[in-house]
Amino acid sequence: MSQLGEEDKRQKILKAAVKVFSQKGFHEAKVDEIAQVADVGKGTVYEYFSSKTELFQEMFKAGMDFYINNVKIELKPGLTAREKLTKMARLHLRFIVKYRDLARITLTEHTYFNEDFRKWTYESRARKIELIKQIIDEGITGGEFRSVDSRAAALAFMGALGSIFPPIVFSKEKASYKSLLEPIMDIIFNGLESK
Repeated sequence: MSQLGEEDKRQKILKAAVKVFSQKGFHEAKVDEIAQVADVGKGTVYEYFSSKTELFQEMFKAGMDFYINNVKIELKPGLTAREKLTKMARLHLRFIVKYRDLARITLTEHTYFNEDFRKWTYESRARKIELIKQIIDEGITGGEFRSVDSRAAALAFMGALGSIFPPIVFSKEKASYKSLLEPIMDIIFNGLESK
């Protein structure tokens, strides 16, 4: 079988894992069910992943890589710092809405991550914060933003987006996040200070 075919099969298993883990949780999910949803044999799952825990963690890595790659594609040269941050915020929310099941697992099943995976998650988050910090630095240098601690601003930006995470994941209302994004971005760009 070609390398592309092998990668397609791996992706099918990861996609099935998102579906089964999000419905059953880590403990109740069975590899048999994941194989059935992926339309492969149980042995095939173990050809790609040594254990249920590894499959669970690789599912998260695939989701995070997909997110980061999409962000890099969207942040084209020529955009202002403000446009880049707004685009990032929209992508972040669109990703959570589209992959709500994966996002739900992130909030409820993180106890099944081993130390190496926690380290990888921390490093991924650090890379994301660094990317946001660089955009803010561009904005400061270009005169779009006032001079601030760009790392603190990046953390505040991440925290603001993170606060919308649970309502999107657990709420039955589909459109509620859209009404929150504009005022949150307004506060990020203009602060709370009265002019």
